[in-house]
Amino acid sequence: MIYSDMHRKTGKNHLNESADRKLVNINTPERIFSVMAGTFFFYSGIKGLFRNPVSAASKLLAGAYLFNRGASGHCYIYEKTGTDGVKPLSINIRQNFIVNRPREEVYQFWRNIENLPLFMKHLVSVEAKDNIHSHWKASFGSYLPTVSWDAEIVKERQNEFIGWSALEGSIIENAGKIEFKDSPDGGTAIQVVFTYHAPVGGIASGIAKLFNPTIERIIHDDVYNFKTYIETGSIPSANEAINGAKPLQSA
Repeated sequence: MIYSDMHRKTGKNHLNESADRKLVNINTPERIFSVMAGTFFFYSGIKGLFRNPVSAASKLLAGAYLFNRGASGHCYIYEKTGTDGVKPLSINIRQNFIVNRPREEVYQFWRNIENLPLFMKHLVSVEAKDNIHSHWKASFGSYLPTVSWDAEIVKERQNEFIGWSALEGSIIENAGKIEFKDSPDGGTAIQVVFTYHAPVGGIASGIAKLFNPTIERIIHDDVYNFKTYIETGSIPSANEAINGAKPLQSA
């Protein structure tokens, strides 16, 4: 975790607080989906009972399992694998690098958050609402819709670090911090940490883990673009980025 208070407590109650957490390990949206899927398979099995008994029996069994899974809120597979579908998965990505510019200059450039889309290629725009609040728009692929969220700077020490977090209710729950320190060679040593919460649910958490390397690559490229931009005033082309980017230290 970046800071203990960087992610706001949203107060969301995915299930009744009186429910036994040892038994309920599926969040409400996934329970609803399981009930709907179970009903569909059960109905399909009944319709085909005389035409194809073997297939119909399989559908009836699958329907009964899914319906019970949703109605009870308990998944035996999650129980055996230790998955808690009620709690969101927190994923952290850390990068360390050195910029050959003075610390104060690097800090001021990053502190003007409207500069971020200049080197973060997945950001469409960042609009400062006031000194600490901002509105972000991002695109993670030409075939995916643009997403947006509001964020605020929650911790800050001039020329040393900036911490930010998405506001409650954001479509992407995320937070991060960037620390600036003097490098022995006169440049600036930077540590960037990003953390985000995947949507609750075992299935959603599993998908998030699969896409984590892609997200880490995006952040790596953004960091390299930032270093190149502030040192040279331009962003490398795709080929230059591939051929010139040196592995950055990650934790």
